[in-house]
Amino acid sequence: MNVELSITEQCNLRCSYCYFRESHAGRCAVMSEEVMEASIRLALKRAIELGDAFFNVTFFGGEPLLRMDFIKKTVKFTRVLVKQNEKKLDKSFRLHFSIDTNGTLLTDDIIRYLKREKIRVTISLDGPEKKHDISRLSLDGKGSFRKIKPFIPALVEMGAEVACVITQRHIKGLADSIKWFFKQGFKNVNVAQDFNGKWTGEDFDALIVEYEKLGRFWYRAKKENSKIRLSLIEDKVAIAVYRGRQKTGGCFINTRTLVVAANGNTVPCTRFISCQKNAPYVTGNVLDKQSGVYRGVFPKKIDRFIHTDRKECAGCVIRYRCLAHECGCTSFYSTGSLDKVSPEVCTHERILCAICDEYAAKLFRETSINGFL
Repeated sequence: MNVELSITEQCNLRCSYCYFRESHAGRCAVMSEEVMEASIRLALKRAIELGDAFFNVTFFGGEPLLRMDFIKKTVKFTRVLVKQNEKKLDKSFRLHFSIDTNGTLLTDDIIRYLKREKIRVTISLDGPEKKHDISRLSLDGKGSFRKIKPFIPALVEMGAEVACVITQRHIKGLADSIKWFFKQGFKNVNVAQDFNGKWTGEDFDALIVEYEKLGRFWYRAKKENSKIRLSLIEDKVAIAVYRGRQKTGGCFINTRTLVVAANGNTVPCTRFISCQKNAPYVTGNVLDKQSGVYRGVFPKKIDRFIHTDRKECAGCVIRYRCLAHECGCTSFYSTGSLDKVSPEVCTHERILCAICDEYAAKLFRETSINGFL
């Protein structure tokens, strides 16, 4: 069971591609202890019902490190609650914590706490300083890389994952930026794209060049039995090799995930997080009870969020690996609707899958690819 808590809407950065970029001024809510405790209780109850052997609490926002004391209270509360319910839990049950952070508020004390509590970290980085500072800016418009740099060795030692975002301005030299992460010692790099409706044919032509470089890099790394993981390529390859599909292999939307906004609103995905009145796709609230039952928090029908096959994608050989077809949340972010297919996403996925397949096939011919995924 995954519990994703938006413990604050506030953030000390103004990244150009943030989901909330047009509404930062009106987002100031912070999560109360009442909401936090209700969320943890509800999610643990669900985990027990499902017989889950894991329980993961993720802190995000906004910037969660703005509320370090609240994080500590949540960790303590969760550990006590799990202890109280240990007889109901599977013998192999494991409790985990994780945090998504921009890293600019890290201190030596915070690093020690994260290590002591074994909190897994995902750090937002877009590359070395010049690349990172293109979009990840402080309130004063200055780049944020220098605040993160001193803690990169500690983050590597902790096994932190990297979350990197690609915009049109990041394309040139993208492959070198990704390689830079691995040179620092990071082992796991996740790459996302900012589909903002402004990508051009020239942008995609340039992206093909960079993706080809990354394909060759990944192929050589895997052939040398490197333990690095580049999700951009490996996720697409794994779905093809194991004949899966994006929405069933990598998404537990509303079944084994509880996403909670600062005011207790529950939504199917972090893309929909909002405390605003009449926000779209709110499924319930952790404080909203009727006859002792939380209404709507885990709805039985979620077809609106995880789509059945789309008619416009019929016959497309990559449709089950494609975010344009498989992910309603990506559709919402890129088109403003759950039901539309973004031409940008479609084009991107065709390019990416072709390159992934080229280098995966080459690796498969020369070795056993199953050992690398």
